[in-house]
Amino acid sequence: MDIKNETKPTMEITNIPPIVSIYRHAMRTFDDNFKMDFTTNLNKLKSMMDHLKAEDFAFDNSLNDVETWRQPLKAPCTYIKVFEDYQINMSIFVLKPGFRMPLHDHPRMHGLLKVITGAVNIRSFSEYPLTEQVSSLDLKVRARFEAARLARGIHRRRRLFAEVTADRVCKANAETCILTPTISNYHEIEALDMPAAFFDILSPPYDTMIEGIGPRRCRYYEVANVISSNLVELEEIEVPKCFYCDQAPYLGPTLA
Repeated sequence: MDIKNETKPTMEITNIPPIVSIYRHAMRTFDDNFKMDFTTNLNKLKSMMDHLKAEDFAFDNSLNDVETWRQPLKAPCTYIKVFEDYQINMSIFVLKPGFRMPLHDHPRMHGLLKVITGAVNIRSFSEYPLTEQVSSLDLKVRARFEAARLARGIHRRRRLFAEVTADRVCKANAETCILTPTISNYHEIEALDMPAAFFDILSPPYDTMIEGIGPRRCRYYEVANVISSNLVELEEIEVPKCFYCDQAPYLGPTLA
C-alpha cells in the first residue's frame, strides 16, 4: 500500500509588539469617526497600557543609572519622541532622581500616563467651581495674597480654584493614570530617589488649534493659596527655569 506524505499548510503567527497595538488602538480611540465608541475605546487603551514595560520600548537602561544624571550639564529631564501627528502625541519622559516636573495643564486634552521605570509621585488637580461658601472661607488671606500679587506687578495671569484629585506614588507595576479636559487636567510629577520614566499619550497634542481660541499652550502654575486640605488656589506662572529637557532617540519597534 502506498502511503503519501501530505504536507499540511503552515500558519504564520505574527506577534505584534505591544506598543504597535497600542499605537493602532490610540489612533482609533481619538479618531472622530469612532467618537460614538470613545469611552469604550479609551478604557481599552488604558487596559492595554497597564501591561507596558520598559523593554517594550527597547528602553536605554543607561537612563536608569544614577551616574548618568550626575554628568555635568545633564538636563534634569530627557524627552523621547515616540510618535506625533495632528491627532495624538506619544512620548517618554525620564526624570532625574528627586526632580519634579512643574505643575502644568492640558487644555481641552485627554491623556494617559504609564510609569515604566522607577517611581514617581503624581499630584493631580481638577478645576473647582467657586461658590460663595468657598470664597468666604478665607477672604482675608485671599485679599492679602491679591495685594501682594499686584505689588509684584503680576497682572492678567490665570487664577483658578482646584481640587486635589490624586496624590500618590506610582511605580512600574501601577495602573495607567488618565486625565480628561475636566478631571485631573493639572498635575505635577516628581521622581523619587531613583531615575524614573513614564510613557504618555496626549490627544490632541499641544500647539494644535482650539477653534475660536488659538493654539493649545502648556501653562505652568503654583499653589498660591491653600483653602483646605483638598482645595487650593492656583496661579499661572512663567515656565520655571529649572525645567528643561534634552532628547534621546526612540529605539523601539516601528509604528505602523
